[in-house]
Amino acid sequence: MSIESSSEIIKDETRQKLKDLSKSFLRLHKILLEGEKAEYEKTNGRIGSPNQYLQLVMNDPQFAWLRRMSSLIALIDEACSIRRPATEDAAKALTDETEKLLTFAGDDESFNDKFHIALQRNADASVTLNDTLNILKNSRQNALSDK
Repeated sequence: MSIESSSEIIKDETRQKLKDLSKSFLRLHKILLEGEKAEYEKTNGRIGSPNQYLQLVMNDPQFAWLRRMSSLIALIDEACSIRRPATEDAAKALTDETEKLLTFAGDDESFNDKFHIALQRNADASVTLNDTLNILKNSRQNALSDK
């Protein structure tokens, strides 16, 4: 997904909404990573170091499903950049993609299955998911009222 577009440069209000989304989405991602780490350690033993953990997150198939979230968070953060600001269209595309991912609307069944299982295992993840979805909902409602 590219954050390039031909519409107007991102407004400060939109940038703030993206920052709020990123913060909540990052919190969800962290909770899910910790849960996946616990599951990994049940099977494979304790992870020996932060570097080993980083390598597992980046390369091990067990953590692969979380990389879609990592990439999307990075794109949202990049869109908030003042040096290379995104456009309003790009910001909308990012929020739409985030909503699609977090509401199981995408067609990646493997991701959806693993995400669903992780949410069932971890109440904190479910609560944080709801917080993130509320940010998306409020952002969408505000965008509609601006028109």
